[in-house]
Amino acid sequence: MKLYKWKKGDGITLIWMAISALIGLVFGMIWGALGLPSIDDIIMTAFFIIGFISLVGGIFSKLL
Repeated sequence: MKLYKWKKGDGITLIWMAISALIGLVFGMIWGALGLPSIDDIIMTAFFIIGFISLVGGIFSKLL
């Protein structure tokens, strides 16, 4: 099995990913402490609305 060879700039990308994860963790903990809805609730609602609009648009495009 061949292992991944590090390239120039991979360390910086890894550091930015870790910083972003920590920021997300802090915001998630603050939002949870304040009782705000989780990101899963927001995303599921958004996907449901987008899917419903696409469904209705698809039905009307077939009728016209």
